[in-house]
Amino acid sequence: MTTLPAARPPLTRRARIESLGRQIAHARESSIFVLLAVVTLAVSLQAPRFLSVANIRSIFLAIALLLVLAVGETVVLLGRNFDLSIGSTVGLSAMVAGLVFKADVGISEILVFAIAVAVGAMVGITNGLLISYLRVPSIVLTLGMLYLLSGVTYIVAHGNQVNPYNVPSGFVSLSITSPIDGIPWIVIIAFAFAAIMAATLRWTRHGRSLYALGSNPEAAQLRGLPARRLVIATFALSGAAAGIGGAIYLSQYGLVQIDAGSGLELQAITATIVGGVSVFGGAGTILGVTTACVLLGAITNGIAVLGYSPFLQDTVFGGLLVIAVVANSVSRKIDLSRSLVRPELKL
Repeated sequence: MTTLPAARPPLTRRARIESLGRQIAHARESSIFVLLAVVTLAVSLQAPRFLSVANIRSIFLAIALLLVLAVGETVVLLGRNFDLSIGSTVGLSAMVAGLVFKADVGISEILVFAIAVAVGAMVGITNGLLISYLRVPSIVLTLGMLYLLSGVTYIVAHGNQVNPYNVPSGFVSLSITSPIDGIPWIVIIAFAFAAIMAATLRWTRHGRSLYALGSNPEAAQLRGLPARRLVIATFALSGAAAGIGGAIYLSQYGLVQIDAGSGLELQAITATIVGGVSVFGGAGTILGVTTACVLLGAITNGIAVLGYSPFLQDTVFGGLLVIAVVANSVSRKIDLSRSLVRPELKL
């Protein structure tokens, strides 16, 4: 005679509320949404123009480049790696694209955009090959590439710069006009890129494999996941994202100097970690990173609107990064302690 398993008693109202509270607390995006709402409310009460259509447009225009870079960095971080070379890659790809325009003003703008992406992708593939085959720590290798690419940019430019009059008006208009009123092309490109990557990570086998690799590299390799190919692919995508960023940089500023892109890698890493991506790999979403980019853009704009010193921005960003890293570390320790708890044997 088979016995049916005893039905679980229904959860009490208090238990349901506590369970819901834990789910909300564990949702990485929820805290970012709350903080964004608080910042928006606080600034708008003191400066009503903060919520004007023109100002909101300027915020999204300002974060387009950051969003693209942060999405690329997110993919790398999910696989337990860092890419510190994306800022220099932006500078190199923007310089190459600008020099192409300088040499041939009549060249196709789409082709030049593709050239910028290709330059970034080649840098990313190089990083991925060296890291995966030589087992070099990514943070050390990409730091070296940061300085190396700065030198390459100087050599390519022969010490010169790209000026706004070298860039065709059609390419510059990507930062001004669009098919949607009030939303420039570069903003559409940035958010479309983020949406595509979010869907890829969520719904494809490669995306799930990347999360598995970042969560437990040893177990992932034992299951037969192509760890080396995944690492190369993540860096190739990060480099391509930096190439897109180079094209956006050229369109938005027109002026490309030797130090173009300097410091952007730190901003991108800040956005990814504040957005809930784990520095230990295997956890985080594009939605959280996108919200964090909007938050950082709102803070930067709010500081300017309220008339505070721009140096305050670094203080706020640094504080958010420290809090995010500490919270990340505490959350990881809690998860590890729970995984080590063994259920009691019932005799």
